[in-house]
Amino acid sequence: MIRIEIPMDTLLEILKTYGSQISIIGTAIAFIFGIYKFLSERRIAHYWKEFEVYHKLVKELVGPEKENDKMYLDRQAAIIFELRNFKRYYPYSLRMLKGLKETWSTYSNQYPRLFEELDLAIKYIEGKI
Repeated sequence: MIRIEIPMDTLLEILKTYGSQISIIGTAIAFIFGIYKFLSERRIAHYWKEFEVYHKLVKELVGPEKENDKMYLDRQAAIIFELRNFKRYYPYSLRMLKGLKETWSTYSNQYPRLFEELDLAIKYIEGKI
C-alpha cells in the first residue's frame, strides 16, 4: 500500500489557494448525485405505477369488477384502446388481444364495436413492434 504524506502547511496553502474551487466542485457533485437519486426513484415509482395500472385494466377487461356485475361493452372497448399506451407490454397485449378475439368470436357477432376496437388495437400494436 502506498502512503502519501502531505505536510500540514502545504495542505493549508492548497485550501487557501483552491478552497472556493474545491467547495464548488463538492457542491456540484452533491447536486448531481441528488438529481440522479431523484430521477432514479421517480423511474422506479413510474415502473410500478404502470405495472399496477396495466394489470388493473387487464383484470377489468376480462372480468367484471365484482363477481355478480355485468360486463360493459364500452368500458371494455375503452380498456382495449388504453392498452396502446403500455409499450412495455406490447408483446403480451398483442397475444392477449388475439386470444380474446378468438375466444369472443365464439359468441357470434353480437359485439361488432368491441371487435372493431380489438382489430384496431391489434393493428396498432403490430405496427409498433
